[in-house]
Amino acid sequence: MTIDWNHIANAPLPANCGWRGTYRVRYSEIDDNGKVMLPALADYMQDAAGWGARILKLAYDDTVDQGIAWVLARMVIHIRDYPGNGEDITVETWPSGVSRRVATRDFRLTNAKGDVIGVAQSFWVMFDLRERRAAQWPDWISDRLPNPPGPKLINAPLRAPFTTDPLSPCDTIKARPSDLDLYGHVNNVRLMQWVLGIAGQNNRPDFHPESLDIQFRTECRVHERVEIRHCDGFAAITRDEDGTDLVRAQITPRNRIALA
Repeated sequence: MTIDWNHIANAPLPANCGWRGTYRVRYSEIDDNGKVMLPALADYMQDAAGWGARILKLAYDDTVDQGIAWVLARMVIHIRDYPGNGEDITVETWPSGVSRRVATRDFRLTNAKGDVIGVAQSFWVMFDLRERRAAQWPDWISDRLPNPPGPKLINAPLRAPFTTDPLSPCDTIKARPSDLDLYGHVNNVRLMQWVLGIAGQNNRPDFHPESLDIQFRTECRVHERVEIRHCDGFAAITRDEDGTDLVRAQITPRNRIALA
């Protein structure tokens, strides 16, 4: 997938559905190279998505009484530069379309100088909180989505890439109560941490990849034991009990010199 950084930089923030906020990198969000880690950037984007949904009256507080809520099904992220401790990062976000009952939301990340440092496209589905499965959209959801939506910053392929080669087991984790979010399942940023924790050479952590295409296929519940598997830039989180892949990801590493 080709990334047009000029298009990303010049796309206007939609007046009808755009949101902008600034986040300061904290000491707890950097690692030993002094740069912010990708899960922290994903956390900023998740927070921004919530505020953006409030503009449209489609946030959790607007849907939970109907027993439904948005869940993240996939996220495609490309990062040009990882800022350091104390630096400000501005996140801009807006809904960018709907296809087959999947809503997309795009993100643009800029540094304090106004330079674009990252871009992402996320894919969201409606979730039935009682049945714990994908839900049909009520008409009022469609009525509140922006028309027209904002521009797509990237064109991620509809089908996420994944390998047919066997993946090697690298780690085993048991989901703890502290891993859960308000939906009662392991938060997507925590799942991203687990994947990136074995994504580097010799199964070492790589929290600063050039890109990440991660699919959240089914939820991970508390006390479930999972195996983290990896091979040649692909990773999966697999439930021990039945062998189901809960998460699949493609990770593209970046040149470590670029982080110096």
